[in-house]
Amino acid sequence: MKTLRTAVIGLGWAGTVHARTLASMPGIDLVALADLDPAKRAAFPKVPTFVDLEALLRLNLDYCVIATPSATHEQYALALAAAGVPALIEKPIAPSGEAAWRISEAFAHAGTFAAVGHTERHQAPVTELARCLHSGDFGELWQFTTRRQGPYSGRILDVGVALDLLVHDVDLVSWLAGQPVESVTASTRVLAGPYEDTATATTVLRGGVLAHHHADWITPFKHRTIQVHTTAGVLTADTVAGTLTHHPNTAAPTAVAGFPGVLAGDARVIELPEQEAPFTVEHQLMRDALLGQGTRGLVSLAEGAATVAATEALLTAAATGRSTTVPARQPALA
Repeated sequence: MKTLRTAVIGLGWAGTVHARTLASMPGIDLVALADLDPAKRAAFPKVPTFVDLEALLRLNLDYCVIATPSATHEQYALALAAAGVPALIEKPIAPSGEAAWRISEAFAHAGTFAAVGHTERHQAPVTELARCLHSGDFGELWQFTTRRQGPYSGRILDVGVALDLLVHDVDLVSWLAGQPVESVTASTRVLAGPYEDTATATTVLRGGVLAHHHADWITPFKHRTIQVHTTAGVLTADTVAGTLTHHPNTAAPTAVAGFPGVLAGDARVIELPEQEAPFTVEHQLMRDALLGQGTRGLVSLAEGAATVAATEALLTAAATGRSTTVPARQPALA
């Protein structure tokens, strides 16, 4: 098997996890890291480090991870696309829909592969939840409810909680339902600033399924759940506890106006298959894609751009107090 030459630019929390993951993976040679901060570079004494992307482009890379602040993603992504270097771009792919679509189009025009680092798809409870829903065994999808709460980490300085946390759930519900977000209503509040610390939204997916979201940085404990109502009951994926639970529906003795009823059955915990950590899974998929084994499981640039556009519409809805339509696509600017 060919060994892929990789590099990471940006050594914050996510970039550090990417770097340590790549350094331990078979079939991967971590050849360089880049960051402006000398202290962060010094944390990897066994790997050549540089200040900027330009130096990395001279290393004949098979792919490069972009894990810098989101406001800088576009400049690095466009440089990689122009150089023909495949990329894994941390979420959000960009801080605006327009920038996200420019990145997507740049790689498409260059004929170069790239993906977005939405690692929450690779959490074991979420992976199994997707398998359950996509198998069709749980019947018609009714609605989603997501909660993603915790204390402010201090590591995100350029966006608020919507583009840092809630963006995960916007991506997940669209992926799990197999439908794009068409419109959104939302409320946000700035408590500590400078961006929103708490956000609540309802997104409407194509076909009418509702997804109710809450995310905040003001809770002194982590809470990460995705709850899915179906005709067969409620599936709850808890990525903090590492569990997937099914609370089944049972038919009411007497249906009211044709409604089948949702009497509680006995809850069961669904056994999860063994799975590597999310960052490892993501890089295994990236490695396999670049070795010609298909891109299944990776988040495409178009999906990443659509997620940013929906989250941007969420912020617009919160600012205006009106339901906001999510454009299916935003054209690149000249």
